[in-house]
Amino acid sequence: MSRPKERAHLHAELNRAVRLFIAGSSLYSHRVAEKLGLHPTDLQFLNVLELLGPQTPKVLGLYSGLSSGGVTVVLDRLEKAGFIRRTANPDDRRSVLVDFAPAKQRKVTAHYHGIERQFGELLKSSPIEDLETVLGFFARMNAARPSDAQGG
Repeated sequence: MSRPKERAHLHAELNRAVRLFIAGSSLYSHRVAEKLGLHPTDLQFLNVLELLGPQTPKVLGLYSGLSSGGVTVVLDRLEKAGFIRRTANPDDRRSVLVDFAPAKQRKVTAHYHGIERQFGELLKSSPIEDLETVLGFFARMNAARPSDAQGG
């Protein structure tokens, strides 16, 4: 197979593999959200808060693609259910920071312990060079987000 054809084939296969991974992850997250009595979008907001720490509603809007009104609706639902808390933003008096309530965070993350164990075993069996390549790939993919969504 020629290099351009090989590259095109690899692009197609990687696209398919990533889409399958995302679909499986999304469907699992939908089941977890249902068990917790949450909307799937609400669970993903919690995921972002767990990974990035407290964030402003603006940053959550950039990650989610929701309007400011849509972000407010999600945050109101999460706050009413006790999953988040809003506090004054020490860097901007006009803004708030949204944080994951610790007790609820433990309740949510408990649903992912089995997957994390399985993932850890897979990582242990992978060559370090492969891990560096995959990490670099995802770092570049995540860097493609708008710069304000990087935590600023």
